[in-house]
Amino acid sequence: APVTFVQKGINAIGDWTDGLAAGVRRYAVVVDENSELKKENLILKEHIAVLADVEEENIRLKEALNLKSRFSNYEIIGANIVGTDPGNFLYNYRIDAGSLDGIEIDDPVVASNNLLVGRIYSVGLTSSVVVPLVDELSGISAWTTKSEGGHAVVKGDIEYKQDGLCLMDTISEKMELEAGDIIETSGMGGIYPRGILIGEVVDIHKETSLIERHAIIRPFIDFNSIEEVYILKDKDSGGK
Repeated sequence: APVTFVQKGINAIGDWTDGLAAGVRRYAVVVDENSELKKENLILKEHIAVLADVEEENIRLKEALNLKSRFSNYEIIGANIVGTDPGNFLYNYRIDAGSLDGIEIDDPVVASNNLLVGRIYSVGLTSSVVVPLVDELSGISAWTTKSEGGHAVVKGDIEYKQDGLCLMDTISEKMELEAGDIIETSGMGGIYPRGILIGEVVDIHKETSLIERHAIIRPFIDFNSIEEVYILKDKDSGGK
């Protein structure tokens, strides 16, 4: 029998419905696949983040081992920064190592890559406070890494500390100094061993004579990013 107009319409609707259902099924499959891909991508990102953390930790451990080689006369004690205390700078750091760990006042504090952080200011049984090198209480015997010799004193200064800078004065006449010079501890003064990196000269102010020069130092350490530090204990000090 001939197909009526109505029957053709019904067939067309049926074909359209079947097509729509198939489309919905294909869409559902695509959505599921997309969801799985997103999950796999998230897992991959987490794995990459873990690997990056492990690699970063390995680098820090290698640097810490280098500290032991560099400062063979010192015991190296690792500690985590667990908080901050109000100080003359923006803050002082509280670490999770104290007298029970052998920490003493004035012990030098460095980062794993041999950058100077400061020194121990006060000690409790299980925690201590570190005063940063930009603090006004800080005074460090220093020189440049160049071979000309000479010495100076790096210290915190009220004019510069809020910018995270230090002042270097008492600069000896024979010290050739220019912007960009690297400053490190000289080993004199009784607290800091020789060779800890302090910072870079960013500006020099000359008075009426060379002996009256002073310089502005930008510390290498990033005070906003450090999470762990290393305390240097002189094995030959016999306690302070």
